[in-house]
Amino acid sequence: MAEIRIEKKKQIWPWIIVLIVVGVLAFLYFYGSAQNDDNDSESSMEEIGLNSDQTASNIPTFEI
Repeated sequence: MAEIRIEKKKQIWPWIIVLIVVGVLAFLYFYGSAQNDDNDSESSMEEIGLNSDQTASNIPTFEI
């Protein structure tokens, strides 16, 4: 009689858990960095406007 080799199927559930964990970490990384960027940009923003000695007529304009 011929020998029949039986191979066990490799388990897939550990890979599913790894993908879920990596996905959650990536989401937290991007969500957390986006949340910090918004707070930093508000605190470091300067208001740009005309000085008291400048008026709108002193600003050069270019016409095309």
